[in-house]
Amino acid sequence: MFAVGATLKRRHRMRNCILERRHVRPAGLSPSTKLATQQGMALAAPPSSFVETAILETPATRGSNLTPKRAWFAGRKTLIGFTMAMVLGLGIFLRIHPTATFAKVGPDEQRYMVFLMHIQKAGVLNYEDVVRVYMERQYKRPDALVPATRIGFLVPAYLCGELLKQNPFDALRTTGAIASVLLLGIAAVFAYRMGGAVPMVGTTILVATAPLQIQLAQYTFIDAYFSFWAIATFWLMWENLQNPRHWGWLSAYTFCLIVLVLTKESAAFVVAAIIGIFVLNSVLRLGTVTPHLLAATVIGPVLAMLFLAAMMGGIGECVRFYAMFVAKQRTNAYSIRAQDGPWYRYLVDFVLISPVIVALAFGRMFNLRKTERPELMMTAFLGLSFLFMANVTYGMSLRYAAYWDIPLAWLACSQILRLTGQFPKFSPAIISGGLFLIVAACNLQQYNRFFVRGAIYDPITAQLAKASNLLK
Repeated sequence: MFAVGATLKRRHRMRNCILERRHVRPAGLSPSTKLATQQGMALAAPPSSFVETAILETPATRGSNLTPKRAWFAGRKTLIGFTMAMVLGLGIFLRIHPTATFAKVGPDEQRYMVFLMHIQKAGVLNYEDVVRVYMERQYKRPDALVPATRIGFLVPAYLCGELLKQNPFDALRTTGAIASVLLLGIAAVFAYRMGGAVPMVGTTILVATAPLQIQLAQYTFIDAYFSFWAIATFWLMWENLQNPRHWGWLSAYTFCLIVLVLTKESAAFVVAAIIGIFVLNSVLRLGTVTPHLLAATVIGPVLAMLFLAAMMGGIGECVRFYAMFVAKQRTNAYSIRAQDGPWYRYLVDFVLISPVIVALAFGRMFNLRKTERPELMMTAFLGLSFLFMANVTYGMSLRYAAYWDIPLAWLACSQILRLTGQFPKFSPAIISGGLFLIVAACNLQQYNRFFVRGAIYDPITAQLAKASNLLK
């Protein structure tokens, strides 16, 4: 009798064990996982590791394909932290250690240096004098020069020079390098917030070795600095979609929009893409678009434009100047020769400079599901900004689209992790780690091809094709 009772108890324990493996107990789930379960997700087991818990408890991953299907990373907090430290260290080293071989000072660098010297003479509090002197000279010139209205870049560069006691040239390069390093950090945080630890590591590896990002960090181009603010704005838009009416996220988002518009005219494309995402949100269901978020999206750029108009002599003078500037920009010899082409020029340029990343990203785009919200948002942002930027006459350059590296890296990372799941008999750590290393090596090879051996300064299509031996 005691034996029968013991047998029944063993069978009861075995039955409970099997049920626990097949079904997730609601009491052990986070609120975001419960909601994901209600939406029809098939969760095979409760979170059994740090990384799984981090991913499942991220609201952005409801339905995302990036949720790990194995517990191979159980107890790997230390390993993930060490890997991130190594990747970030490599990315920072590649950006601050001079390896690009173009040694001359470019035309944009010369103009920014002149502006910084004018700010030093007039004082940063009298910046409107620098702007008005530039406007008087620009009205008299037949071509368009780099505008002094890019306050969001020039004032931080001036402050950097004053703080570090650097000359204008070094101050500009330091500002660009710092922005590029911060962009790497923002990309890591963005990836973690959307997908958890594993996508964070993968995306950071791809961004750390992105050839265009490394090159921009070593010159005084404004594009690395602009890319940082563009991605920061994009990330904060996502946070506001996931956290409606959160005044902290809204304030940070509005501030980034203001700085973005004050940095470069290309901010119009980023803002237009964000508005497009809001319009598509009813279909994509990326989050909650509140009146507060819409108001912030309008108020930020409007405040920046009013500030610029006040420095330029009024709204009428501001409109008149920019109309003149756009007209003269289209007559620049360099713009006509190097910044024009068909609507698919950006596709060609990115394929030339980052072919593996683009192939993986497009492979992911063509395998999207409605429940994969992070991937849908990245694809929508790329598509909308491409739609606006690809139709600018005499105003297309790979540098202007440098911020696309981050959504492309996310999609490529997502595709690698998706491919890893196709080989259940092998260790996911080995497969995914090997693939990330291969892609990173390809990125560094492309950087060496174009910017070390090729000594390219401005990565226009003709120079990229020549360095690729497509043109002799």
